[in-house]
Amino acid sequence: MAAVTETLEVHASRGRLRFALVAPAPDGVQRIPIVDTLLVGKHPSNDVVLESQGVSRYHLELRAEPTCVLVRDVGSKNGTFFDGARITEARLGPGTSFRVGGLQGAELLIESDGAPVLAPSAATRFGPLTGESKSMRAVFALLERTASSRTTLLIRGETGTGKELVAKAVHAASPRVDAPLVVVDCGAIPEPLIESELFGHVKGAFTDAATDRVGAFERADGGTLLLDEVGELPIHLQPKLLRAVEDRSVQRVGDGARRPVDVRLLAATNRDLTTEVSAGRFRQDLFFRLAVVTVELPPLRERGGDVLRLAEQMLEELGLDSELVRNERLKAALLGYQWPGNVRELRNAIERAAHLGAEHAVPMAAVAPDRPPDVDDLPFKEAKERIVASFERAYVERLLERHGKNISAAARDADIDRNYLYRLLKKHGLSRP
Repeated sequence: MAAVTETLEVHASRGRLRFALVAPAPDGVQRIPIVDTLLVGKHPSNDVVLESQGVSRYHLELRAEPTCVLVRDVGSKNGTFFDGARITEARLGPGTSFRVGGLQGAELLIESDGAPVLAPSAATRFGPLTGESKSMRAVFALLERTASSRTTLLIRGETGTGKELVAKAVHAASPRVDAPLVVVDCGAIPEPLIESELFGHVKGAFTDAATDRVGAFERADGGTLLLDEVGELPIHLQPKLLRAVEDRSVQRVGDGARRPVDVRLLAATNRDLTTEVSAGRFRQDLFFRLAVVTVELPPLRERGGDVLRLAEQMLEELGLDSELVRNERLKAALLGYQWPGNVRELRNAIERAAHLGAEHAVPMAAVAPDRPPDVDDLPFKEAKERIVASFERAYVERLLERHGKNISAAARDADIDRNYLYRLLKKHGLSRP
């Protein structure tokens, strides 16, 4: 394969960013700050020592620049690769991964402690996604740069932030728009059936295999495959997914042959996969293959006035009175609520308000403490934080009481992630059931 120089620049931030290299380590993952220059290779004298086969004694050099990292192969035997192409030198931004040493080598990831990877887009929408907040326009900038490519995206965000909607928008903006978009929810399929759902099976492969079955990879051939909640994938199936991602080929259960597939892969999760890797629940090599570019979706509570614009858009889509969102009581409730269920919860709230009245938009009246905290003499920001904290504590206490302290049932009823509910308990000093 021909070498490529100056392959890509996936950055557009102003100012200087701080970078780190995420690399495999014997006990999980190591994260090394990139200050000036890092040397990477197998020899102990390197700044980052990799034991993987295929890595040369002195393999590559990383040099931090203001908005990217210069990755330069220093004459390695087995090469350095980005997105399937062998590179001699490339400038890569945070959220991108690359491979050293071929198939027997190691996957490396560049991260940044600096804020947006790209300068926010001037656009306020990307396909069906809408937002004027800086955090959402930063997401749009990233999608604008990557939607038309084959690059694998890892979409991260809390439950209800719209991860599947991002996948649909990316597919619609890609050259694959006329081919299928196939979605597989890895957390909703019983474990014994996941392999068959992903890769298919042949007749007689197991007791209930009465006919051949085409898996999700083959159904998405020529198009896009979204692996939703990929963090839920059982550890024993992850090597098979890794091979499918690397080779773009699949092997049906019970079949000895591999079948090539042409698939743009997207993955979504509400988990922190770096934590999952360190805990041994997610393979680090699969993580690096999925996190070529990471899209971080902000929670609704961090999107400011977007909540009102989204509410108005939802009312129009539902064919309901868009004037409702101009109700001052409803506006105050929408802006003051923390939206643990994010955009999904907002849609439910808007439908409820449209049919029952503005006071039913969010459960403020039902869960607010009998006597709100006295905040008249406090600055606005501190007053708001105190009222919100008081509301959160009362909401969680009554939610758990209503469900007999069953965390799973309470999280489902509130339409929030269990981990977020646990964080609320910790935040307000409430004991875990």
